[in-house]
Amino acid sequence: MNSRRESPSTVTRREEDTKAIDSQALLGRDGRLIIHHEGRRYVLRRTRLGKLILTT
Repeated sequence: MNSRRESPSTVTRREEDTKAIDSQALLGRDGRLIIHHEGRRYVLRRTRLGKLILTT
């Protein structure tokens, strides 16, 4: 038995505490967002198929 498994109630509680935002609100009309993180620049964008991709 895996002693590290979490009960469903523990996972749900953590998900409820996590911030959530709609991708349209985040990416805007052009479907791109530039993120600066620890001195690096990343681009989060929506693909033609509607998936998200994060690149440097």
